[in-house]
Amino acid sequence: MVRKNRQIQILILLLSLTILPVFFYTDRYIMNILILCFIWSIVAASWDLILGYANVFSFGHIAFFVIGGYSSGLLVNFLKISPWIGILMGGIIASMIGLLIGLPCLKLKGIYLAIVTFSLLFVLPTLIVWAGPGRFKNFSTGGTYGLQKILPPSLFGYTFTRSNLIPWYYLTFVFFITFLLIIYKIIHSSTGLALVALRDAEPLAKTLGINDYKYKLLIFGISSFIAGIMGALYAHYFEAISPANLGLNVFLITLVMVLFGGLGVFPGAVLGSFVITFTNELLRPLLEWRLVVLGAIVIITMILMPKGLMGIPELFSNLKYYHSQKNRWGG
Repeated sequence: MVRKNRQIQILILLLSLTILPVFFYTDRYIMNILILCFIWSIVAASWDLILGYANVFSFGHIAFFVIGGYSSGLLVNFLKISPWIGILMGGIIASMIGLLIGLPCLKLKGIYLAIVTFSLLFVLPTLIVWAGPGRFKNFSTGGTYGLQKILPPSLFGYTFTRSNLIPWYYLTFVFFITFLLIIYKIIHSSTGLALVALRDAEPLAKTLGINDYKYKLLIFGISSFIAGIMGALYAHYFEAISPANLGLNVFLITLVMVLFGGLGVFPGAVLGSFVITFTNELLRPLLEWRLVVLGAIVIITMILMPKGLMGIPELFSNLKYYHSQKNRWGG
């Protein structure tokens, strides 16, 4: 019954999103934020597969997002392949690198795994700058300034441009719906059940024959693929990708999205992404203080609602029970 109600709520939300451009098509600012919501919500949801469901403390997820963006941009700009193939290749390359990193790293546990994966955010910018125009001319990453003028995709003769954001809105919306369904299916598949079993009762799950390394490596590769696809889409949308996308602020804001929505509770990361993306834009005038505000929001949320936004119904239920008991005993 709870799952059915949640499915109805998600359906209503998705139907509402399909008609939003009718009200905001003239407001480029709002349209841009909504497009970013679609992109970052899937990035956060794919990260939640690792953090929330697989219980793997991987902090290098943004690196796969950037790898996907650079891979697609380089292939499209220098090898002149179709942007659609470039976006797909961005996901595949990010997944392959994710698997290569996951093979040794997933043998580590806890803080050790977190440190190793987090180091990707420091190593990758150095490699990107090293592969700049001073070293490569025909296949340059653009160095410090990043890869610029990435060609946008075309469909049936129409080229997606920043001058008209409505086609971009529906394109990112299609990616959003597609990966939302894929993530939902993964969570409710045998793989998802195995991950939840390993997360909640690892010794018992292992005695039942569940191979934790195999399932965690599988989900690591899948989540890297999804992040790579969205990174490639992001690069084609802005027609640029740079080492700045690996900044600590991007990492922290994305992590806030996952935690604020609800770790390991679908679709908490998606809801958290929408709220935090809009909140982040509203707090932009505060400059570096916005991270302090966002951090305070997460701390308060973790104290009052450990399950994030997805824990609100449970919170109200507990309050209702508390008041009923208080009235019953005349408190």
